[in-house]
Amino acid sequence: MSTDSLTAEARRENAAMLAAALGTDLESASEALQFGVMITFDPADATAAAVADDLAALLVRTIATVTFGHAEPNTALEVLIGRVDAKTSLPSLLVHVGSDAAVIGNDPEQQRCADIPRILCLLIACYTAAATMRAVFGARLPFEAVLPQRISFDQLGIDPEAFDASVALGQAYLAGAGAIGNGFLWAARHLNFTGILHIVDDDDVSPGNLNRQIWFGKDDIGLSKAECLARLAQGEFPGLKLTPRSYRLQDLPEKSDGPWLPRLLVAVDSRRARRKIQMEFPGEVFDASTTDIREVVVHHHRQPTRGACLSCIYEADQEEFTREHHIAEHFGVSVDDVKSERISPSAAHQIAAKVHGVEASALIGIAYDTLFKQLCGEGTLQTLEGRRVVAPFAFVSVLAGTLLALEVLRRAGSGRNSLDFNYWRVSPWHPPLGRRRILRPPQTGCEFCSNPVLSSVNAALWGALPAATSA
Repeated sequence: MSTDSLTAEARRENAAMLAAALGTDLESASEALQFGVMITFDPADATAAAVADDLAALLVRTIATVTFGHAEPNTALEVLIGRVDAKTSLPSLLVHVGSDAAVIGNDPEQQRCADIPRILCLLIACYTAAATMRAVFGARLPFEAVLPQRISFDQLGIDPEAFDASVALGQAYLAGAGAIGNGFLWAARHLNFTGILHIVDDDDVSPGNLNRQIWFGKDDIGLSKAECLARLAQGEFPGLKLTPRSYRLQDLPEKSDGPWLPRLLVAVDSRRARRKIQMEFPGEVFDASTTDIREVVVHHHRQPTRGACLSCIYEADQEEFTREHHIAEHFGVSVDDVKSERISPSAAHQIAAKVHGVEASALIGIAYDTLFKQLCGEGTLQTLEGRRVVAPFAFVSVLAGTLLALEVLRRAGSGRNSLDFNYWRVSPWHPPLGRRRILRPPQTGCEFCSNPVLSSVNAALWGALPAATSA
């Protein structure tokens, strides 16, 4: 398996992310990613085989080659999963999966892997992919990650019985069919979701998406993200109908003044987009986001709530302000144009006059962040400033999607699950820790929670806040 299945733009986006992490130039980062990984496992060990398949699917979106059982000239690392002997003298990374935890490092027990819920194999693969990058790049990556790592399943706070039970989504909406939306359905196919899920995204698959949007391939370029994701994933969901909606969420025809949005899964790109989604008054929100490759944030709230909303979690900050000014400068438009999120006809002509090789007519309606990532991937824009605009690696986006699926399982599934929190920060470079789950209160001055008019509308839609409630 190799990244030959990726476009030049997708490979360049990987290089841009690595360059930002290492503090190096794009050419050096691109060369640094031209290594291979060999995965060794016992095919008779079902858990080891599942982790191996998931790991390969993630790594092939990032590095040059992934092989099973044999090395290539560029192979730099052998990953051994379960009870197997090394086939090479290369540096190795060992993975053991027990019934209560997985251990990733150089000295875990070498024995047959335990039988665990399939979605946990994907979770382990995400952490193994991060450990692979750490093993290859070492201290050059700006993350303090010590191996071996122990991924304890009890830190997820989910009743083991919940993994096998059905999860009734009802009528739910997924906002965003990009990297995290892809990752969510990639993980959720290992759970028993039922109901109807509207996949809402008005964007098309672009060449630069393929490094992280794990369902998509070259044949999907230029097609609707929502339609492609529904088509490719539907066969994995016998009890869940995936309905593609090539709209922005706020432009859906069923939008009304009533409680039209009872359950929303948020996987959009930008902080500003999340704040705008909060203005649609969703009843229950499941949200996951990434901060380049440093961190994943998982958030939940159900109205009425005394906890933080999307606008509280993703308040405007200096980094967002800097990035928007940076994009405006590159495109030759105003900051107010960038804040509007979508490119207008007049702004499209300004961008076409500023950026060589783009046609104004093809830009109208595209999100500024999307265009910026695309042009960085194509090499049209050379700078790497504005870290949040740089697209993360596949394993980070899929980790975010996996944690989002687990959060839906926690809240909508069965079992005695941990529910006394609304915010969880998780690092791809460290095991998930239950103690980092917290209950965040509303943000002082939040544009949604602190607005008395919006609060009264919210109460009319979802009920008045009782004397005591949980988030």
